[in-house]
Amino acid sequence: MQTDIEIYTLSCPTEKIIAWLEETFTIVNKSEPSKLCSKITINSNGNDIDVTILKQAAGKRFTSISFDSDKTPWENDIDCARQAFKSLNCEVRCNFEAWEEKGDQDPDQWWQINAYGEGPFIWN
Repeated sequence: MQTDIEIYTLSCPTEKIIAWLEETFTIVNKSEPSKLCSKITINSNGNDIDVTILKQAAGKRFTSISFDSDKTPWENDIDCARQAFKSLNCEVRCNFEAWEEKGDQDPDQWWQINAYGEGPFIWN
């Protein structure tokens, strides 16, 4: 199980992302510390999980959704990205493998899911 999950959505409004979270989890708390950042605490199977939604995280069109817990219902970023794509119907990107400080994976190697399918690609 990954220690955290992070995905990136392309041109997906924050309101739509929050609606997906509300449909999928119990919302414990919501706040908007800035114009570009929303903080949400969700409950998944009895575990409170902090979620950060950050607009313009990777260029002006990408929004980061970060789940700060190893208690998410997904095994990895790709599983989360698949569910997000299915629910949000917008392109989703994530790390190809779990990121490791001393790993030898290519930092530009990502996974992309969109209307054309899914697979690895180089995002640089």
